[in-house]
Amino acid sequence: MYRRSLLVSVALLLAALPACGGGGKSSSPPCPPKADSRAAVTGAVTVCALDPASFDVKTITTPAGALSVTLINKGSQPHTFKVDGTDFELKTPSHNDVKTGSVTLTSGSHKFFCTIPGHEAAGMKGTIVVS
Repeated sequence: MYRRSLLVSVALLLAALPACGGGGKSSSPPCPPKADSRAAVTGAVTVCALDPASFDVKTITTPAGALSVTLINKGSQPHTFKVDGTDFELKTPSHNDVKTGSVTLTSGSHKFFCTIPGHEAAGMKGTIVVS
């Protein structure tokens, strides 16, 4: 009787482990809703990299100055977020990687794109409009 109770208890404990987050890679934060345009909020914006090669936003608007960018890779392959004409580049080598960095931008339009070969040509690019 004791042995049977012990086996049932162990089976229940093992069944509960996945619900407790037992093992595996932790998940990344959720992506904002996909949009053609997204405004930075308090100097920060989140961009998700998706498969096939695309970002979840095409135009980012922000005031001049520092912009904090968080890149979340929701794809199955490496992705980057590079701001043209700057040294700023975030690299996410695999699914659920999250990288954050800051770039200082002047008024005007600045192109952003993925530097992985073929991704920009496939449409993984956009514009940051700085006022």
